[in-house]
Amino acid sequence: MNNDIEALKNFLNTGWGKRATQYLKEGATFKVLVDKEPFSLSKRGGEMEMGAGVPKRYDVLLEISSSAIEYLPGAKTEEEAQERLSQLIYHSTPERYARMRIEVEPTEKARIDFYWQGFFFWARRMGFVS
Repeated sequence: MNNDIEALKNFLNTGWGKRATQYLKEGATFKVLVDKEPFSLSKRGGEMEMGAGVPKRYDVLLEISSSAIEYLPGAKTEEEAQERLSQLIYHSTPERYARMRIEVEPTEKARIDFYWQGFFFWARRMGFVS
């Protein structure tokens, strides 16, 4: 499992994945479930960092399978990476999937914080929203 987490972190810190995470502000935090095992993903010092367990505070839940993590880094171009991520999001299978769920409180302040932290632009760049 640690290899999968490391591969996801590397994908988000290099190449096309890094171009998506540039929109996130410092401290933006996700709860990540890799094959239902919880981790935290936060932007610190301009890089994405993974931690074990559920983060204390997060606005987005990212569910991804280990086979999806293995599939993503194999893309040679940005177009191929976008195509692969699109397959994982919109044509998922029980073994290979990527899902994002927004978990902010339904208040104006929470929505403003969500946008300010860059989650919307990250999700749009990754292909979770149009």
